[in-house]
Amino acid sequence: MKMRMYLDAVIKRLYLKALNNRLYFNDLNKRAIKCISPVFFSLCLLMLAGGCGKSVDPGDWSVTPYKPEPKPKEVIEKASRNFKVMSINMNLRNNVAGFEAMKNYIKEYDPDFVFLRQVDSATTRSNKIDRPGEIAKALGMKGFFKNNMDYQTGGFGNAVFSKFPIKSEFSKLLNMTPSEAAERRSFVMLKVEVEPGKEVYFAGTELDPSKVEDRKLQVADITAITDGIDKPLVFVGNLNEQEAAKGPVLEALKRSFSFGCLGEGCIWNAPKAKPNGVYDYIMFKDKSRNLSLVSYGTFPKSENTFLPMVAEFKLDLKNEKK
Repeated sequence: MKMRMYLDAVIKRLYLKALNNRLYFNDLNKRAIKCISPVFFSLCLLMLAGGCGKSVDPGDWSVTPYKPEPKPKEVIEKASRNFKVMSINMNLRNNVAGFEAMKNYIKEYDPDFVFLRQVDSATTRSNKIDRPGEIAKALGMKGFFKNNMDYQTGGFGNAVFSKFPIKSEFSKLLNMTPSEAAERRSFVMLKVEVEPGKEVYFAGTELDPSKVEDRKLQVADITAITDGIDKPLVFVGNLNEQEAAKGPVLEALKRSFSFGCLGEGCIWNAPKAKPNGVYDYIMFKDKSRNLSLVSYGTFPKSENTFLPMVAEFKLDLKNEKK
């Protein structure tokens, strides 16, 4: 609009100037100017418009212009997922400094799953500190404590933790023959999601150390649970039975689980000063055979007589092996 007004003004000035000067114009010439002025006006418009810039073909306005769809971000599927587990005897009693050291040892190994056995929670001898809660907070993990028995002002039992999102928690007090002296034992387990749609179970226990009949009852309780799980399951803890003894616990578990190591040549973890046996086993099962063992051994630091047992696993996320 502004350009049109500007052109009109220019043409008008030129036209008036020509009339006022009356140079070499007579009446005939004036009539000629009046006749020519519309043509002159049109030519000026075309010239000025042409000088404003390049013309653009507007195209067919009845057709919606094509706008390419943005390319979706590339999603890179992981082929596998590794994770680390740690099984620890946490019977520290009133050793407050030892508890702080054990927290640091766990941080140093940086496991994805942790099982604690013989752990105090809010007892007098632990200065009423919720040790499982403190460890979960220090490691940025989630999990739960299973109170096997009330003790002093709190409880004594097992705890299990995960860095992965927890889908469900499970615990069971294990059977035993009637005995006033026997300590109650439990089985604890988490179901977690290590990757979207990929679930793994992690479980732990400690069986009775003194009575084989109790251990037989307790392993029967455990296998009744684990035999119904088809997804990858890692199971750790102290079975209080050595391979050389050919006892009922290991014989029952061999039918369902693969062991990190079993028999001659395996790494022992207790007593710490001079180990003579395995007191924290690490075993696993997976119907799809997507779970495999990467590494297995002891962690070299502890504040009691048991060295923690550790392992790293690899979970194949893509292939279903037949």
